[in-house]
Amino acid sequence: MSVIKRMRKQKAVWWARGDPDQYGNFSFAGPIEIACRWDDSGTEFRNGVGQTEMSSATVYPDRVLKKGDKLRKGEMESGTPDSPSSLTDAFEVQRFDETPNFKATEFLYTAYL
Repeated sequence: MSVIKRMRKQKAVWWARGDPDQYGNFSFAGPIEIACRWDDSGTEFRNGVGQTEMSSATVYPDRVLKKGDKLRKGEMESGTPDSPSSLTDAFEVQRFDETPNFKATEFLYTAYL
């Protein structure tokens, strides 16, 4: 098992953001529990227009996410809502990066929240 796979010992709940409706409001797909490594320390990153921002957490998920998706630390529980809109502990993905290993057979995914 690779180092990248071994580091993902934690769980998170992921809501994929859908397309906007006619009023510009976004809906979310139902929640999915994913494996990840969640680091609560802030990390400086550049946004889409080149400005420096500070994340509240950096997450290394087991799959591709996109900007605008939402993540909550921990396992999915009964009663997890279909939409993260009412949750105060679900954070928006501000930036997402993919870094290949040397042979390009595996990727380290990084989400800045």
